[in-house]
Amino acid sequence: MRKFLISVGFSFLAFPAFGECASPEETFMSCTFENGTKAVAVCLEGTDVTYAFGRVGAPPQLALSVPISDIDYMPWPGISSIWEAMTFYVDNIAYVVSAGETRIYPDDENESIQHRLWGYIEVYENYRAGEAEKELAALNCDKGSVHFDWSQIFSEAKQDAGLCWTGFDQRWQACQQ
Repeated sequence: MRKFLISVGFSFLAFPAFGECASPEETFMSCTFENGTKAVAVCLEGTDVTYAFGRVGAPPQLALSVPISDIDYMPWPGISSIWEAMTFYVDNIAYVVSAGETRIYPDDENESIQHRLWGYIEVYENYRAGEAEKELAALNCDKGSVHFDWSQIFSEAKQDAGLCWTGFDQRWQACQQ
């Protein structure tokens, strides 16, 4: 799949508050880092996926926008804990945003199943096909700050762009008519 990236100036991304998407339904993942001093928000805005990262209360330090048809998106494979990932590319740097939900089953069947949300960003140099020459950074989201409400919105947006997921090949490709 061809990787395409458009870098967007800070003033063009319109978040209601930095670190949040326009609506919860359009959020892939958002969270804070470093005890709430930094934040990330990955959102669906129309036919684009946006990435905004930086200090809370300030304009994003990095703001990206990629057409949904070109985003490197790994949907939940349907096994184990729910998790998904998106990768944004800037030249030879890759920003891999992953999020998920782990279910914790109690020993006592009368107790409720607990749900723990998690998320992180990994930054790599020369990252292709899941392998990288060098890891530049790894940031885990602050506990309790993760917004990840797994849904089909990103898969549906890819399908609306004429792409279908091939489970065997683990990639998006043009849908066959």
